[in-house]
Amino acid sequence: MNDKAPNMIWTPSGPQSLDGSRRSRVELKPALIEWLVQFSDFAEYYKLGLHCSECGSDLIGKNSESDKVFSAVCNCREFVGGNRDYRPPS
Repeated sequence: MNDKAPNMIWTPSGPQSLDGSRRSRVELKPALIEWLVQFSDFAEYYKLGLHCSECGSDLIGKNSESDKVFSAVCNCREFVGGNRDYRPPS
């Protein structure tokens, strides 16, 4: 069980830390971010999630299939990677 209070909020420009700390950015290859996208569908169906062992919070992604870059965050890190299926709007 996680006894830590969340230290971030979601804003229109993305997640913001409440204590002023910055997340470290982890860049993933498109194949790895695609794995997270596929796991997201599986996890939603079976009510599962990913938990960060560094900060003790859940990994959360708020993405659209049409996004150029996908992102998932916990309290200490932001995982980003290019959407390999991205096509510029015509």
